[in-house]
Amino acid sequence: MNLLLTERSQYRYFSITSRIMKVEVVLPVHNEASILRSQTLKIKQHVLTKNCNNYPITITIVNNSSTDNTADIARKLMLEKIIGKYIYVAEKGRGKALKLAIKQSTADVLFYMDIDLSTDLQHFFPLLDSIMIDHYDIAIGSRLSKESTVIGRRMLREILSRGYNRLVRFLFPGIQIKDMQCGFKAFSHSKASFLLPLIKNNQWFFDTELLLLASKFKLTINQIPVRWKDDPSSSVNILKTVLEDTWGLIRMRLTINSKTTDGIIIQKPAK
Repeated sequence: MNLLLTERSQYRYFSITSRIMKVEVVLPVHNEASILRSQTLKIKQHVLTKNCNNYPITITIVNNSSTDNTADIARKLMLEKIIGKYIYVAEKGRGKALKLAIKQSTADVLFYMDIDLSTDLQHFFPLLDSIMIDHYDIAIGSRLSKESTVIGRRMLREILSRGYNRLVRFLFPGIQIKDMQCGFKAFSHSKASFLLPLIKNNQWFFDTELLLLASKFKLTINQIPVRWKDDPSSSVNILKTVLEDTWGLIRMRLTINSKTTDGIIIQKPAK
């Protein structure tokens, strides 16, 4: 049975695309020298051992203005051919790092994840298959679905996360996305490239803005419940992020129905 499903998946993958589609895994990092090598090796090992459909996958590390030893470790990983690309971004900002990686990518499908690997890697290929086989435009991990498993999350973060996503659905009626902020997403490069000029935020609100714009243009989004374990060493400034995200939602609520954005004519992307 499993062999039959794998053969079917491979058949659809090659016959529909008429060529082999490339996948790029993007790891945005800031001062992660202590875990960068070990976590990257875990991702590489998972890609090598669980890739039933033989997707051509490369890993890119995007160094977002780190001041520790991240650059040296990333360069060594590239010399060892554990990763395929290393990008340095001088200006700090997670969204900024992801934008540059998307612009420079030649892959057909992009997948980005947080280097702490809070989201279990068992969900990596289900998200990827959503794009490669089921032809969704975007696939996202969801920590807030009924079937999700969340371990060790502090109560304050849980309350803020659920409150934030409820606020999103209140301000944008019809939005069905349960978890905007999970750092575990895959998407068609062509659709992401269409959305990129419209995304204003260069920080943590990048994820929400991407998904709100994708929903506006009726791109197909698959939400996959995930097993997620909190990283107690996270350096994310909760108050700063909450304020940034709240302002971002207000800005989007005021502008998302606009026909144009800073001179960019908004047209629905080609299917």
